[in-house]
Amino acid sequence: MQRYLRYLAAGLTLSASLLVCQPAYAATIPGQQLNVPQGTASLNWAGYVAQNSGTYTSVTGTWTIPAVPANPSGAADATWVGIGGVQTHDLIQAGTQALINSNGTVTYTAWVETLPGYSQTVSLAVASGDSITATLSQVSQDVWSVVIKDNTSGQSYSATLNYDSSLSSAEWVEEMVSNQNGAFISLDSFGMVGFTGASATVNGTSENLAELNAQPLPMVNSAGSILASVSALGSDGASFSVTRTSASPSASVPRGTVGRWHVIQTATSTPGADPGFTFVRRLRAQTDGRHIGFSFVLMRF
Repeated sequence: MQRYLRYLAAGLTLSASLLVCQPAYAATIPGQQLNVPQGTASLNWAGYVAQNSGTYTSVTGTWTIPAVPANPSGAADATWVGIGGVQTHDLIQAGTQALINSNGTVTYTAWVETLPGYSQTVSLAVASGDSITATLSQVSQDVWSVVIKDNTSGQSYSATLNYDSSLSSAEWVEEMVSNQNGAFISLDSFGMVGFTGASATVNGTSENLAELNAQPLPMVNSAGSILASVSALGSDGASFSVTRTSASPSASVPRGTVGRWHVIQTATSTPGADPGFTFVRRLRAQTDGRHIGFSFVLMRF
């Protein structure tokens, strides 16, 4: 079975002045980690992230798997909860995925992933319309409990994994996935995914998204058009929705070589940019990516 590598590729401000990038699966230059203050967006994540100072030891969320139209062939999406990966290289995730097959059918699977490894399909049958609850909990140092429950069928998957996590953030995400070569798979037309019961344990206390001061993160293509919008939090502080727009994902991320920096549009440095910042078009960039103008998108994958 083909497996897809999921990672947070890049962030950019929709307003102007900040662009920082993080390939969660590989080493990167200090200062290039993704930051997600209000007003930023990602090229392949849409949802909420919590990364205030603290130690995150569990995360949970519930969603209903959307019915995906069976075209175009090869398109996909994934929905998950995770710990780590926003400003660090580690990420433990559990979720579901839809993949449109060449014969016009859609395959729905449940999976877990611990970066830098690939996602692993688990023994839990899921289908569109099923209500899913995924929970990750640290039970002891570097030991994690993973539970994915299909609330519709009553079946569940549970496992214990060994994983060294930074415990630095928590995420509730709808994602455009990528293959083992780091090339993005076209985002399918999933419609809308609603998260409920979203919470995480930070510093020993269970808090909902509002209490965590979790921040919304929409998904955009390289032209800055919204691919997946994120709603405000519900009145319970623990629910929100991600909605697929009609924007084309084709302008998202060019295919490239792993380990190279790629520029999608023309770049200009902002006033006051660090003098140590260097830029070589369509090859690489280095040092401080926090002082790059909004007129381009820079990412590593």
